[in-house]
Amino acid sequence: MQKYNLNDLIEYDDTKFRPKVLINEPGYRMVLLGLRAGQSIPEHANIGRVTVQVISGHITFYEEAVPCELRAGEILSIESGSRHRLEAHEDSAVFVLATGTATAPAKEPQELDLRHVPRPERHPLVFAKLDALAVGESFILINDHDPIPLNRQIEDRRPGEISWEYASREPGLFRIRIKRISSPETARILAEA
Repeated sequence: MQKYNLNDLIEYDDTKFRPKVLINEPGYRMVLLGLRAGQSIPEHANIGRVTVQVISGHITFYEEAVPCELRAGEILSIESGSRHRLEAHEDSAVFVLATGTATAPAKEPQELDLRHVPRPERHPLVFAKLDALAVGESFILINDHDPIPLNRQIEDRRPGEISWEYASREPGLFRIRIKRISSPETARILAEA
């Protein structure tokens, strides 16, 4: 059993925000942040779900580009893989709980080799694989040509949800990392904003 008095652990630094790691274990991380007014935490993402509670002060928390005002006693939770950042409007203490954090061993992305799959079956197979991904997960697509039409089709059908990054481009062998970067709901909110 571990007990903490968060009010006794709050510390501020006039030059940068002060993270105080309380627990850092594979898949579980507890951090207390002390931020002076005007300080911020840059955009980043976590492998697992993140819960943020403001102990004192006033911050704006951004999930992707969507802001949420939080004051003392308020709490929010965001899904795995969501890019987020925060800004302090006054001296603020923030308690953060992250599960499935980067200290857990990262899974190697699976490969989907389309070179021997009949052409009419390729795109439906890729979309089935895409739709099975959680935010932050990815797979490596292997193909015998540059699948530019597939990339356009993904952007049309899943706008803002997927990143497409070439790992290698060689004659007869293309390797592309396809990663889910946003949930359909978050992508929809961003598109509307």
